[in-house]
Amino acid sequence: MSNTNSKGNSKSKEGKGFERKKTTIADCSNCGFCKAVCPVFLILLEETKGARGRAALAKRDIKDDVYYLCSLCGACKEVCPEGIDLPEEIRKMRDKMVDLGLETEGNKKMIENIKQYGNPFGKVEKGKMPKDLYCC
Repeated sequence: MSNTNSKGNSKSKEGKGFERKKTTIADCSNCGFCKAVCPVFLILLEETKGARGRAALAKRDIKDDVYYLCSLCGACKEVCPEGIDLPEEIRKMRDKMVDLGLETEGNKKMIENIKQYGNPFGKVEKGKMPKDLYCC
């Protein structure tokens, strides 16, 4: 009897199931489980802005502002049958974009505000809502 399943995942030494192999965005099968739980997709209802759309872009190493729409909540990771850590893949794509000078103006402003004021909103006056809200 083999110690691996059909996907190449090895059985645990304790015999209690299977250990997941390390998976990457290249292993994405586009099943759509992530899309069904993605809060961005559920609000915007645009395929390219949801988890599956971001996964498809990341799989092809396409740099796009859509990565900054992701809240990094991790719901996609929890339901992925391949065990792909999509939030980590999104972080990697954001890092690549920053390195290439392709980050959004909103992200630049948020980082600047955090450095200067200790929060993503900038100078906050008591009892007043900040003009622009930057987050994530």
